[in-house]
Amino acid sequence: MSFNLIDAAKGLFTNELVSKASAYLGESETGVSKAITGIVPTVLSGLLGKTATHEGAGAVSQMVEEQHGAGILDSVGSFFGNDAGGLLSKGAGLLSGLFGNKADGITGLISGFSGIKSSSATSLLSMALPAVLGLIGKHSGGTGAGAVASLLNSQKDNIAAAVPAGLNLGSVLGNWSGAVSDVTPASTSATHPAHHTEENGNSSLKILLPLLLLALLAMGAWYLFGNKDGKAAEAKAEGADSTAVKTEQVTTVATEGVRESLKVKLADGVEIEAYKGGIESQLVAFLDDKTATVDTVDKTKNWYDFDNLNFKLGKADLTDSSMVQVKNIVAILKAYPAVKMKIGGYTDASGDAAANLKLSQQRADAVAKAIVAAGGNAAQLTKAEGYGSQFAKEPATASDEARKKDRRTAVRIVAK
Repeated sequence: MSFNLIDAAKGLFTNELVSKASAYLGESETGVSKAITGIVPTVLSGLLGKTATHEGAGAVSQMVEEQHGAGILDSVGSFFGNDAGGLLSKGAGLLSGLFGNKADGITGLISGFSGIKSSSATSLLSMALPAVLGLIGKHSGGTGAGAVASLLNSQKDNIAAAVPAGLNLGSVLGNWSGAVSDVTPASTSATHPAHHTEENGNSSLKILLPLLLLALLAMGAWYLFGNKDGKAAEAKAEGADSTAVKTEQVTTVATEGVRESLKVKLADGVEIEAYKGGIESQLVAFLDDKTATVDTVDKTKNWYDFDNLNFKLGKADLTDSSMVQVKNIVAILKAYPAVKMKIGGYTDASGDAAANLKLSQQRADAVAKAIVAAGGNAAQLTKAEGYGSQFAKEPATASDEARKKDRRTAVRIVAK
């Protein structure tokens, strides 16, 4: 029997693991099991679509290499154990790197399909993706982009067939999902001429059909991973600063590979999962440095940008994946009780200045409220402030790519 990646991936999620996930998440085992039946083909569909471009294939290969090299398959049983927080945090970063701003749509889709909470769907996706990447590394015969893409492409029919009825991937992934679903074994007709005279009249169709399907697949992958201009136009139509804050970090993960994770040790001995060079490591380095002082005169100093914090399009609603960094800030506040912070919101220069100012204030307030709701001490936070486009460095006429760095949310150390 030929190898089936779908079956191998589903085999990772044993009854014992489902039971542990159910207890950890507060969900029924039936709901968790149903979610996994949708998550496995969804994750593999995302990886398959991403390998349609050279850059995407390289990024997927790097994800596979990192997870396979770390022996993630030996740690699957620990995802909902004592190390759950750290493992799920890493998985959330991978999820953001794979699906970008569609990650929340995918989460909502799985949640609606299985009847589990959105937060539970995020956790299960964050568990499944690293495990599947490790499995691909085990069976691809190598972690190079070519070997990984070859394995995924050999499984495209199995992946399409595994998408359960009622899980409408096309509603989130667009035409790309539909193109994958339409790929059939008939594509062999393109390379094997008809052997019977009665088939000659259909031979042209058999040759053209696979080519059309491949074209649809490429168009879908472009829509999902490469349609930057389209996304920019959509954002402009939504209003001022309508793309997610700090979306440049998502772009970096998606096109240049997965960022390096590390543990940041806090003053109280607690360790948090973060990214190398991220806001957590910068804040802790400053707070641990006895010679570093807060500039009370120049209030443009001592600011640190969030690098894994996003909002829903055109709104002040934080995405589920953003809570990882929010909780890290809470842990830092608890470890350094003398510290006081200020949250600031910023937009780029495009759109209406008044609308920009209002949105930036709403987003700064939303982050401050989320920190307190997650257990942070409100007394350690000064009043949040939105600055709109006041400090934007790029003109409104600059490209969306250039203006990304002006759309951000940041923390200023007010006292330490």
